[in-house]
Amino acid sequence: MVALVGYTNAGKSTLFNRLTGADVMAQDMLFATLDPTMRRVDLDDGPEVILSDTVGFISDLPTELVAAFRATLEEVLGADLIVHVRDISHADSEAQARDVDTILTTLGVDSDRSRIELWNKLDLLDPEEADAARTRAERDPQVFAISALTGEGLPAFLDEVGKIVQGARHQEVLSLSFAQGKQRAWLFQQDIVQSEVQTEDGFDITVLWTARQAAQYQAL
Repeated sequence: MVALVGYTNAGKSTLFNRLTGADVMAQDMLFATLDPTMRRVDLDDGPEVILSDTVGFISDLPTELVAAFRATLEEVLGADLIVHVRDISHADSEAQARDVDTILTTLGVDSDRSRIELWNKLDLLDPEEADAARTRAERDPQVFAISALTGEGLPAFLDEVGKIVQGARHQEVLSLSFAQGKQRAWLFQQDIVQSEVQTEDGFDITVLWTARQAAQYQAL
């Protein structure tokens, strides 16, 4: 799973809509996305991934919204790749990025989790500022300067997503009994089943998954 995170109004839903063809609300308002929205994305010359859009982060979250906010971010904890979408045109972009990093740490996201940073809204910068942002982004292989609105920079970003996700996957054959319906259903929900053969005692299921998904399966 690939989770989109970022400060509110960073452009996550606009990016999600462009990549998936979905019609997620994309508005300049607090918590326009209150529930995680997940869609499958078929990467060109790469694997199919599940993309999750999440609620926008803010600093000094009101107490009455803390529980709902945390509940919507549960998908992030199970993501194999976190994509941090930043509004690079915003005057407080650096401070917002620090807030996002702090919240991810508070949620328990480990520091070695694969991450990509997207500097979004190049289309709102003047030409010189946009060129400077592109140059700075090129110095870090995990940073991409993009415009979710125009599509600029997205092919290179998606290519990197494919490499990360494909490199993290391995194939395994699982033997499940007929009584393990919950586990079998979970495997199909994760869209990682390559083949299934029914046996006398249950099913032999071939999966292509990440180490994180394997750990989640063991915890079921």
